[in-house]
Amino acid sequence: MKKILIVGMDGLQMSQIDQINMPNLYKFKNQSFSFENHHSSFPTVTRTNVSTIVTGVNPGTHGIIGNNMIFRDYKPNLVLPVMYKEMKEIYESGNKILLTPTLSDISIDNDMKLMILNSGTSGNAIIQNTRIFTDENMTFHREIPHKSNIFNNWPEQQIPDLDSNNYMVSILKKLEPSNIPDISIIWFDEPDKSQHNFGIDSKESTSALNYIDKLFSKILDFLSSYDYDPYIFLISDHGYSKIKSTIDITKELSEDFPGYLFAENGGSFLVYTKEDQDFDPTILNEIISKPWTGPIIAGNNKVNYKGIHNYDLFFKSGIRNPELFVSMNWNKLIGSQNIKGELFSTNLIDGNGNHGSISPQEINNSLIIGGPGINKGAKTQIPSGNTDILPTILKFLDLDIPNYIEGRILSESFTENFDDKYDILNLPLSSKTPDGEYMQEIQLSLYNNYKYLDYGYVEK
Repeated sequence: MKKILIVGMDGLQMSQIDQINMPNLYKFKNQSFSFENHHSSFPTVTRTNVSTIVTGVNPGTHGIIGNNMIFRDYKPNLVLPVMYKEMKEIYESGNKILLTPTLSDISIDNDMKLMILNSGTSGNAIIQNTRIFTDENMTFHREIPHKSNIFNNWPEQQIPDLDSNNYMVSILKKLEPSNIPDISIIWFDEPDKSQHNFGIDSKESTSALNYIDKLFSKILDFLSSYDYDPYIFLISDHGYSKIKSTIDITKELSEDFPGYLFAENGGSFLVYTKEDQDFDPTILNEIISKPWTGPIIAGNNKVNYKGIHNYDLFFKSGIRNPELFVSMNWNKLIGSQNIKGELFSTNLIDGNGNHGSISPQEINNSLIIGGPGINKGAKTQIPSGNTDILPTILKFLDLDIPNYIEGRILSESFTENFDDKYDILNLPLSSKTPDGEYMQEIQLSLYNNYKYLDYGYVEK
């Protein structure tokens, strides 16, 4: 039977895969198929994008809109972090965590085994195995109890988080060949953790890159020792930027607009009206006036404001969409291979790394596919996205692709003749505000009737 191995490296940029810092990944890349124009979902945060990866649909459809968000169908006036404790409470209340089936559901429905090894957040691990609350599939995570005490001895978490990631690989190596599942997800919390705390290209984040590269080699050696030749998806969830300045959203907005709730997500934030509050465009004028505000997207039809784009223009909106998606403002930087831009951020420290915005450096993330029948050493600029990973996995497993899936099969990775032409669509809008003119532009890539959000920017 065909096998799938997904190796996630949180926050890894394609530019970081080089011969010096990641020689094993560099070798794997040159023997596999690389997607050089791969897209994260906006907001460009982990739990939103892990949800996109395991569902094959965009955030409006799967319902995980951010790392912090409001679940309108659960508690409409409460911002919650997408973490194990909160998701368990949602599940026990009879509500859904994600609004569409996930890879963990599909594996159960097709009598396949799924295993998760995750050193990231507990919310990330729950999304990767939403069947954990019914004790189905295997999940190994430091904050999620495992029925076997053998696997509950996680080391203390440090930064760089080397020991935790090594512990995951040690768990893998303890598996007998008969226990290797059909689908495995190994998710490293680096280089994300080090880049948040020390910055991109810091000695700490470089050390993390070196280390997880060695762990990747150990994984390949393990596979080889068991003559195990799966399809390997090397993925990341988002790209990265340098923090220009940190903004206190509570001080800037909450005190003057008590009828609204704000969910902070690093390089973006979500604006919700409270249950008894009608949306007032006055708040939009205030947000637009801020120098740290980037593109704004109306999340639903409650908002009617000339000069901002609507979510439905790109993807299907859903019941958990906020009134507004607000990207923090960003700008490009020149002269660095890995630090391509900087942004205003709702948290963390100036000069360190963050993500969440609609900038191209955060939307552009990593995808390399290797395995049987894959075009080796090839690459493409055809746009692809995290929505496309699940349908491609299902194709490799010879499983039917459900009609609700919004991504496409990445057939260019295993076929010789494919159409490499795609279109670029620029969508500018402008409006007059009390503080002057506001213009924002969104760029989309269009390929075979599929849309990919490239970036958005503003001029004031």
